[in-house]
Amino acid sequence: MSHGIGSRRSARSWICVLVAGSAACASAAPKAPALAPSPAAAPPPPPAPAAKPVVPPRPAKRTPRRAPRVVPRVDSTTLEFAVTARLAHRPLARALAKRSRNPVVAERAAWAVTREAARLRMSPSLLAAVLLVENRPLDSAAVSSQGAIGLMQVMPVHAGSYGCGSDDLRSVDANICHGARLLHTYMVRTRSVQVALRRYNGCIRGANTPRCHRYPSRVLATAARLRREMFAAAAEAGVVLPAGRVAPEKPKRAPRQPIKVADRA
Repeated sequence: MSHGIGSRRSARSWICVLVAGSAACASAAPKAPALAPSPAAAPPPPPAPAAKPVVPPRPAKRTPRRAPRVVPRVDSTTLEFAVTARLAHRPLARALAKRSRNPVVAERAAWAVTREAARLRMSPSLLAAVLLVENRPLDSAAVSSQGAIGLMQVMPVHAGSYGCGSDDLRSVDANICHGARLLHTYMVRTRSVQVALRRYNGCIRGANTPRCHRYPSRVLATAARLRREMFAAAAEAGVVLPAGRVAPEKPKRAPRQPIKVADRA
């Protein structure tokens, strides 16, 4: 029994010796050096972006411009003839009567002016304007200080020179016939409305008529007003005129030149 207990103690002691020895050996054994962590591999650089193809810029879209609206220019004389073709002399007679307060003579004068304008292819408003500037009251018996007679103040030297059928300058028809054909002659010679009007007015170095160089502008301004009234009367009557923009009458400015006495003949 004692032998068994002793054997157990000796076995335990050996076990303790073995355990202690193994622990000592383990502590005495050299430790393996710790490996330093290897640096992480650097990531590869990102691939360079592919070069974009060069695309030429697109031309800016241009909005197509609308073609300007072309409005035909209509000669004012053509429109006046369109009015007189439909309404005869009545629009002009009304305009003359309003200014002269002499409706009887205005009726006859408008008829004669319309007739001569058609024959000579002249503007009726231009002839009527000369008539009003020369003799606004439409006094057929009027005589100026220079001896000019009648409605259009025609000089006696011209009586019977233009095939008017009568040389009586106090007659409404004969006087307007002489005055219209005299002005037409000057326009053909000079090819200028202003110069022709000055010659008609006897503008010879300013001796015969004071401020005679203002005469053309007065006549043309009066003609423009008469023309507008004729067109307004036509519109009231329902006359449809050719569409278009009226071409204003702008005669060329001619230099002021003395007019020879022979030009009045």
